[in-house]
Amino acid sequence: MGFKVMGFDASGPMLTVGYIDDGIIMGEVSARQPRLAGSRLVAWVEQLSALFGRPDGVAVGIGPGSFTGVRVAVTLAKALAFGWQVPVKGVSSLAAWARVVPAGRRVVVTSERRGPAFYLGYYWVGHDGVQAFMPDMAVSGRLPEIFPVPDDVLVLGPGANDPQFMDQIGPRAEPGGGDIHGVAVALEGWPGLQWGKADDPVLLTPQYLRPAAVSRPSEVNHGAP
Repeated sequence: MGFKVMGFDASGPMLTVGYIDDGIIMGEVSARQPRLAGSRLVAWVEQLSALFGRPDGVAVGIGPGSFTGVRVAVTLAKALAFGWQVPVKGVSSLAAWARVVPAGRRVVVTSERRGPAFYLGYYWVGHDGVQAFMPDMAVSGRLPEIFPVPDDVLVLGPGANDPQFMDQIGPRAEPGGGDIHGVAVALEGWPGLQWGKADDPVLLTPQYLRPAAVSRPSEVNHGAP
């Protein structure tokens, strides 16, 4: 048997858990039910570990994305690291999502769009993994100065459905398809886990990039009609 990794993510619209053995896909469970992360993730982790055995390491998408989903996933990863006594690796959820694009392509990944605000990552997808052209960032309306780009680039996430946004990415931007998968998270974390570059589970934290929204007193309804 090779080096086995379980990966999972709850940062966006897809709740997903995957399992690989030396890079070979063994199994995966995914659904568009991120709000059920607290109950589904644990059950799916137990299901895959029962089928394929306790993994040698755990990879988790640390965001950016849904504040609640990311917290649930990171907390579970830390608990598994301590309970199973295995290394844990936090990976960018956007970088893992980029892995759905064929090798040899540039890709922009957008996530958690709320009006003009969203998360954005820009990557090169190679045969040996994903490389970032810039750090993941929170955007509100204006894109970073690296855009527009003259190259062919695929766009994933909600930004791919916005023609105005696509024009800002560049004249050769095209919409791509596919969701993040737990297997992609496992693959993204696999090298670090196998070669001793895991994270300290005590210090593993979500990558929020922007603060959570805070309700003002006038916006809080305390049960009044």
